[in-house]
Amino acid sequence: MSNKKIQMIPKIRSGIVIDHIPAGDGVRILEILERDPRMKNVPVTFGMNYQSNKLGAKDMIKIQKDDLSERTIQHISLVSPGVTIKRIRDFEVVEKVSVQPPHELINLLKCLNPGCITQNEPGLKTKFILTDPARNQVTCEYCERVFSIHELSPII
Repeated sequence: MSNKKIQMIPKIRSGIVIDHIPAGDGVRILEILERDPRMKNVPVTFGMNYQSNKLGAKDMIKIQKDDLSERTIQHISLVSPGVTIKRIRDFEVVEKVSVQPPHELINLLKCLNPGCITQNEPGLKTKFILTDPARNQVTCEYCERVFSIHELSPII
């Protein structure tokens, strides 16, 4: 028996790998990528439920595009904090970053409060503060309501 690892998803020459995605979150990240107009016609490879020493099971996404917009990366960090984004050049990792949600979330999420000024003022950008990162809770800067990041809709 050989101890060689079997490559389940083929390597890419150049692009982005989103790795260490908790199993099941990959689909939500794909939805974010799908909403980004810059991702139109970009080849994407998606794998689900791979064995991971760190997570037990993980998803993985490989994108044949040299970069992602900062906004897309911020949305990914909201859906799945701690994922690793790797930049690949000539089949080698040249940069590796673990993403975390920003402290201030400006125009990334819609406020659910129907009485919030952001619901009634066209053009007013939403602003949330990450008040409890461990529980993924944010507070609306305008109406001061507290929400879980996962109950709010993204603004793409």
